Amino acid sequence: MLTVGGVLSTSGRILAGLATDHFGAPPAGVVSFLISIAGLGCLLGMEGWPSRLMAYASVGFVFLPIGSRATIVSVLVSRIAPRAHYGPIFGLLGIGNRLGAGLGTILSGAIYDRTRSYAAIYPTATVLMLVGLGALLAFIAMTAGRVRRGVPASW
Repeated sequence: MLTVGGVLSTSGRILAGLATDHFGAPPAGVVSFLISIAGLGCLLGMEGWPSRLMAYASVGFVFLPIGSRATIVSVLVSRIAPRAHYGPIFGLLGIGNRLGAGLGTILSGAIYDRTRSYAAIYPTATVLMLVGLGALLAFIAMTAGRVRRGVPASW
């Protein structure tokens, strides 16, 4: 499963780059979040209806967008940072991403230890993904005027 996941995540990065080039970073980012949320839905669905189809779908939907948002965020940073400040801001976003991944693992373990069930982890992760999607949509809305005025818009 991890080998398939690695191939899927690499493919997802490539597809995110192509989607960003073709449709723009905002739609690609929204789709990336929606795919992740669908994967969490499949995991939660397996709790009530265990099947191979749900397992395969969860692997695809969970692993495909892993890493894709890093590609998308690198393009979105240009909405708020001039080229001279791009590196430090992207670095800080990368650190935040890694901290979130590490803390998510700790939170998942704590939820499992408390409930002895994975079923409680999936809704929590879904809520956090919805918060992330909301933050992305707010960012897009707040920076849309800058992009229309061309300050800075290098994507």
